[in-house]
Amino acid sequence: MSGMGVKILPPERMAYLVRKGEYNTLAAAFRDLTAWVQEKGLEPVGLPVLVYLSNPGGVPPAFREWELRIPVAGEAVPSEGEAGRGIKELAGREVVFTTSRGGYTTIEILLPVLFQALYERGYRLAGPAEEVYPPDFPEVQVEKTVTEVRFPVVAREKQR
Repeated sequence: MSGMGVKILPPERMAYLVRKGEYNTLAAAFRDLTAWVQEKGLEPVGLPVLVYLSNPGGVPPAFREWELRIPVAGEAVPSEGEAGRGIKELAGREVVFTTSRGGYTTIEILLPVLFQALYERGYRLAGPAEEVYPPDFPEVQVEKTVTEVRFPVVAREKQR
């Protein structure tokens, strides 16, 4: 893990695909979601994001729930339920972030360190962990992939 930072993300329109199971199907899910986005006449305008809907360390691999998102542009109405695919509007949000090598293979080790660091900086979690992948990740070995790992956060109330 490199240094940690804080930034504000703008509102985004995201195409998404919900999956259950091992993360090693991420590249195939990316191809599926990209094809669906193109079928809908939308344009990918950002990097793919893996959202950990269940704890990667606390849930057996076959039962892990996750979502793949791709920022998109074009005329699309937010929707849900088309075989686990849809379009959603995300509000702008503050995130704590760092970079990591190894993608989903190293997330279990990274999360506790990041939790502690964000808590020590006066934040609390406001959503699940997200991991931003480079555009070439399906062609690169995941162990060599450098990702941005981030958490939506809000400032904690000061203790009295």
